[in-house]
Amino acid sequence: MFPKPVPSLATNTYEYESAPMVKPTGFREYDARWLFEKEINLMGVQALGLGLGTLLHEMGVKPELATGHDFRSYSASIKYALVTGLMAAGVKVKDIGLALSPMAYFAQFALDTAAVAMITASHNDNGWTGVKMGAQRPVTFGPDEMGRLRDIVLNGKFRYASGGGYEFIENFPEIYLSDLADRPKIKRKLKVVAACGNGTAGAFAPRLLERLGVEVIPMDVHLDWNFPKYNPNPEDMEMLHAMAAKVKETGADVALGFDGDGDRCGVVDNNGEEIFADKIGVMLARDLGKLYPNSTFVVDVKSTGLYATDAALLSTGAKTDYWKTGHSYIKR
Repeated sequence: MFPKPVPSLATNTYEYESAPMVKPTGFREYDARWLFEKEINLMGVQALGLGLGTLLHEMGVKPELATGHDFRSYSASIKYALVTGLMAAGVKVKDIGLALSPMAYFAQFALDTAAVAMITASHNDNGWTGVKMGAQRPVTFGPDEMGRLRDIVLNGKFRYASGGGYEFIENFPEIYLSDLADRPKIKRKLKVVAACGNGTAGAFAPRLLERLGVEVIPMDVHLDWNFPKYNPNPEDMEMLHAMAAKVKETGADVALGFDGDGDRCGVVDNNGEEIFADKIGVMLARDLGKLYPNSTFVVDVKSTGLYATDAALLSTGAKTDYWKTGHSYIKR
């Protein structure tokens, strides 16, 4: 039987290599996140995979799961530790390899798996790791599922099962990019800065933008898990200021900046001015409101009141429901 996890262990010791360590506070409301080696070790990740597999059986979903990992020096090893635990619980795993978080969610549908587990530290600094999970597509885990997963793992209440398996899906990113590019191309001549902060998006964002028909100005697209300039996070002013300087230097029409796992996008306009996410959201809502009059938009509570006051949006009959932060809550 797999040992019951403990909350802390000293690194570089026999105990660290012989017992699973999982700090309880890593289980958050809608995902899990730890400092690797200080708050969770590889055996702890195995315990997490075993617990996740146990939960899938408990929820009554088909034990098949899509997984991928972001570009950190330790993410692949963490993924394989998770896969080991999942397989011990009887889960068939489909591995899409190096991926963006949206690519992993897409894989749930494209590969027809009930569940997903994306290994990523998101926009956090190096040293952090985590798992974004779901088993009722398209929603991801919320407080109920995360609370139950925490209880299973920390109490060692694992369910072992046969039938687990592993399959690597070769060149899955091409399937994802082809789907995104399967739409009318951009006809207006546009020069776009693709800023990736040396993170995962550097392998994918420039390729997609080119296929959509724009001229791409690559900015820090070379993958480097040391993040030599700054942590890839387009909500950080350091990255936004660097994007603004690139726009002014090149005369670009717009700069798009992506975070470490490609599910955040920061925007700088042709004048080098940052356009914050709530304004981007209003612009998207305006377009959608014309297509779908009298719509209700669910908006992150951290956004400003623009959605409730913007005349162009209100003219479409739109209403706004402000809700809790996090895509897990927004989707629900």
